[in-house]
Amino acid sequence: MSWNDTGSRPTKSQATPAPFYLIPGSEDIPYCHTCGRVISARKVQETASKPTPAKYCSSRCRSQKPGPLDRRIEDAFVKFLNGDEQLPTAPRVGKASDKKGGKKGKGDGRVLVPCDVVEKYVFPHDKEQGKDHENLDSAGSELGSVDGGDGNDMSSKASGSVRSMDDIDDHLLDTAPQQADGHRTAALSVRSGTRVRPPQEVSEVNGSVGGEKGRAERKNETPEALEKRLEGQKRAKEKEMVRSAARRGVVFGFVVGDGDERRKCEALIKGNVVEPSFAKGDWSIRWRE
Repeated sequence: MSWNDTGSRPTKSQATPAPFYLIPGSEDIPYCHTCGRVISARKVQETASKPTPAKYCSSRCRSQKPGPLDRRIEDAFVKFLNGDEQLPTAPRVGKASDKKGGKKGKGDGRVLVPCDVVEKYVFPHDKEQGKDHENLDSAGSELGSVDGGDGNDMSSKASGSVRSMDDIDDHLLDTAPQQADGHRTAALSVRSGTRVRPPQEVSEVNGSVGGEKGRAERKNETPEALEKRLEGQKRAKEKEMVRSAARRGVVFGFVVGDGDERRKCEALIKGNVVEPSFAKGDWSIRWRE
């Protein structure tokens, strides 16, 4: 029984299976035209009665068909595979010098192209990383200036900002109605019969589920945190786009030359040829013999 028959992915402890195209009679195994993964048997059975076979594994892949940016990623793979672009090399450490990419086997002239190299080539982020380091340095310098300040100045400011007891009492009386407890407001509204639910940012109770709010619900997302989260989502999408292009190159092939001729690749993990649908981590591709 093959992995395609079970319809499940291999677990973390199991080895990545061999490519399906090496199994006899696997020419009819359908692959998704967007992500390059094998289409499950359940999806194939659902579309068996239709005149056209299944071309996409999910509605998301059907709505996100390869576009100009995906073609650009495929062209980058072809450049590295043909040797038109030089692969970066890792810095020399001691006496050993391992290459990041372009590693060839003994008597094998094919170039091994890691997906991470193409991702950095198409989506460079070096300038943004330098900007982040500058922000951290500036923040550190500001903290250093605060720590190195004169204590007398701080004490003088603190003494000048102290109010009299009468001013503090007046301030508390003025702000008391604005700082009403949201849970108390909800209880009073239910008792009066109006049943008006206070807004979620005021109430301490989650009105949708019940009980006390969790930490994530009470936390207000800052603009910096929002920018960081969106940047992480962008990086994840770029990573998936590169690996989807690599899988399409394995199962459908890349366009070589000016015509429509396609040349297929093979996926490798630690020197072993594997099925690209289940490849994880830093895997590479090379031209198929």
